[in-house]
Amino acid sequence: MEQATIHGAIRGLYEGILDPGAWQQSLRSLTQLANTAHASMMVWDTVSDQVTVSEIVNPVEELFAAYENDFQAIDPAKAFAPRLVPGAWYIDARDLGPQAMARHPFYCDFFNKFALRSYVACLVERQPHYEVYFSMQRGLSQDAFSSEDTDKLAWIIPHMRSAIAMRDRTLALSTMASLSARLIERLSFALAIYTPERRMLLANTAGERWARRLDPSGKTSDWQLSRHFTDMLQAACDPANPLGAQAARAIDNRGNQAEILVLPLPATHAFASQWQKPAAMVVVHEAGAPSVLLDTVLRN
Repeated sequence: MEQATIHGAIRGLYEGILDPGAWQQSLRSLTQLANTAHASMMVWDTVSDQVTVSEIVNPVEELFAAYENDFQAIDPAKAFAPRLVPGAWYIDARDLGPQAMARHPFYCDFFNKFALRSYVACLVERQPHYEVYFSMQRGLSQDAFSSEDTDKLAWIIPHMRSAIAMRDRTLALSTMASLSARLIERLSFALAIYTPERRMLLANTAGERWARRLDPSGKTSDWQLSRHFTDMLQAACDPANPLGAQAARAIDNRGNQAEILVLPLPATHAFASQWQKPAAMVVVHEAGAPSVLLDTVLRN
């Protein structure tokens, strides 16, 4: 049963990259393994010296609100934090000692009043302006934490660090994608990013509409291109010698006209590295639309 709980806790951390509920369940499994009353993630803003508590297991609103608002300022663990390296634990009974704990206002005025005896905190991540800790608390009816308790949880910290890094990266990519989508929707022309196989990686609404018109043969039922679109993509995505800006004229059966521009993306561009292959940017400027402004918009 314990092995199943361990595997479930690890799996939950990585599933928590996309599903916050899975992360919470993983922490809940850790509290069962460590026989603790509560657990949480704590972020210490070292610039403003403010600790924020999140991902709380078995939450008691008054407890964690009192900590954030009043007692985090006198948390004795802060004095020991600079000595920690990622993966190391602060254990109050070991580092502060039972006698100091019995006299310290953090315990007398706060911890003990919430029927808590002891707590530990592991430094998971240290950044220039903040630090992330995994913390667990035990009640008055339980024994104080010891090194043996934290040694039994050493296996989870590398997974926790990896999952946090992956979650942060995923959030950054999601945010960037959202911002990119909003920005390109404001362009006055169709824009799309293609692979040599004509796989669309990104496009605004106008670009998606034109994707249905850019037939591999160079024609559709309504539009005739002066050059084959597939040939232009292949030339722009040639890894050895990509052809610079190419242009074609498109005319439909009602006389409407548009200019098709195909530009190779630099080898270091995010799309080129993410899919490990060249890519090209396709711009469609329809007659009568505002200027494309190549010098300012496309190159930027």
